[in-house]
Amino acid sequence: MSDEQQGQGFEGGAQPPPTPPGPPTQPPGPPAVQNTSGTGGPVPEEIKGWNWGAFWWSWIWGIAHNVWIALLALCLGLIWGIVLGIKGNEWAWQHRRFDSIEQFKQTQAVWAKWGWVLFFVSLAIWILWMIFAVVIGGGAAIMNQ
Repeated sequence: MSDEQQGQGFEGGAQPPPTPPGPPTQPPGPPAVQNTSGTGGPVPEEIKGWNWGAFWWSWIWGIAHNVWIALLALCLGLIWGIVLGIKGNEWAWQHRRFDSIEQFKQTQAVWAKWGWVLFFVSLAIWILWMIFAVVIGGGAAIMNQ
């Protein structure tokens, strides 16, 4: 092709602008997982399972995750705590928006950690209370003799 033919239709024989590259192609691999959190949509298999945060914190955890049915724990106590432990991950995913599965897992791990702290602090207070009751109660019995 001659210079005249190449420059045809452009002033002064200028070349047409280069064609921009097409959209980048994604490398082959697993398809991206759609984030359905907070939509009531399907729950990813990898987050299903026991939720210690929901079990320990029950209705408080429920309010934080927009799981209003968790308020039944105020009436049903331990029984509803077990239900929350079983269904908590699914309900939290469906009722609250998370950026990713990883963020969801991190959030639930924090709730679980503080749930265990609550349990052990409560247990320590109970043990101290029992020791105190025995010492005071035993002392009162000795003084009454």
